[in-house]
Amino acid sequence: MPWSTVGGRSYYSGMVNTAWRVTLGVMASGAFFWAVAGAVDLGLERTHKGYGLPDGHWWYTIALFGGFIVAYISMASLTDTAAERYTALVPAAGAWFGVASCLLMGQETRHWVAAAVLALIGTALPLIVHRRKSGERR
Repeated sequence: MPWSTVGGRSYYSGMVNTAWRVTLGVMASGAFFWAVAGAVDLGLERTHKGYGLPDGHWWYTIALFGGFIVAYISMASLTDTAAERYTALVPAAGAWFGVASCLLMGQETRHWVAAAVLALIGTALPLIVHRRKSGERR
């Protein structure tokens, strides 16, 4: 596999194209936050191994773990120092998709609390990245 070095980090050269990384990042972070909203809606049940999602809801588990792994890999290349400031909007878009999903799944207190936490994440991440980047420019 051909690897490239960008900004001191090595990446698979197929993912150097920013449009592909942004698309993959939005889809993966959207899947992750959708799964978080689904876990809030279903609630956790106690099993012999601890706590987990109820049986028969494997798609939330796959989206939770798969979305986290893919989003983490794509975000690592989007939020490095060589990336543009607007790339922090990628996981924020996924978080706001999670807010909408959570409120569409229910209107109970747990849904509103989870939506508020996801909205906080979706709002804070671009601000944190912007502040970090403006501090690096000084």
